[in-house]
Amino acid sequence: MNTKILLPVLLIGFSSSVFAAKSVPSPDALSSAMEVLNLPGENRRMAIDGNPKFYDSFISLAFSEKQPMNLRWKALMGAAESKKLEATANLLKAGSHDQWYMRNAALVALSEVNPIQAEKLAQKLIKDKALVVRSAAVEVLGKNMTAETRDLLWEELNKDYNFKNKQSLWVRHQIVEQLSKKPMDHELKSFAGLLTDNDDRVQLPAVRGLQKLTGVKLGENKLKQNELVSLWKDYVKKEKL
Repeated sequence: MNTKILLPVLLIGFSSSVFAAKSVPSPDALSSAMEVLNLPGENRRMAIDGNPKFYDSFISLAFSEKQPMNLRWKALMGAAESKKLEATANLLKAGSHDQWYMRNAALVALSEVNPIQAEKLAQKLIKDKALVVRSAAVEVLGKNMTAETRDLLWEELNKDYNFKNKQSLWVRHQIVEQLSKKPMDHELKSFAGLLTDNDDRVQLPAVRGLQKLTGVKLGENKLKQNELVSLWKDYVKKEKL
C-alpha cells in the first residue's frame, strides 16, 4: 500500500478521535456543571448566561437517560442560555425526543434563542401526543400570529385529541385566548359560534374577540360570566352575525 496515502488517512482518523474525545465531558466537568444547575434560579442564570464553558456538559446531561427529569430540563435550558443561537441544532434534536419533557423544554428554550425555528417546531408539536407539549406550542405560536398560524390554531381547536371523554381540555381555552388578542374580521362568525361551546372557559375569550371586532361592550363590569355570554348570544342572534 502507498504509505504516502496511508499516513494522511491515519492522521485524519487520529485527529478526529482526539476531537471526539475532547467533546465528551470529563466526570469532573459534569460534576461542576451539575453544581451550577443546582444553584438558585437567578444565580444559575448569572453563572451560565453567554458562558459556553459548560455547554458540552449540559448537553451530555440533558440527553442522559440516567438523569432525572428536573435536571435534564435545567441542563437543556442551560445549554440554550450558554450558547444562545449556536445551541439550535441540539435544541431541535431535543424537539423530536421520545420524552415529552425534552420536547417541551426544546420549545421553551428555542423561543428564547431562535424564535423562527421555535415557530417551525411549534407548528409540528401543536399535534403532539402530550397535552403539555401542545400547550407549549400554542404559547410559542401566539407570539407571532400570522394568517397561517391563525388558520392552524382554528383547525386545532376541535381536534379529537383536545378532548378527553368528550370534555374540553385546557389547551382549547389557550387557543381561543391567543386568537382573541387580535381577531380578524373574517373570524367574527367563528367567535360567535364559540358562545355555545360546551366549555365555559372558551366562551369568555370568545366574548373578548367579539368585543374587539364589533366595538360593542354589553352589560356592566360586575356581570357574571353566564350573564355576559347570554347577552352576547342575544346580540349575535339579533344582529344575525
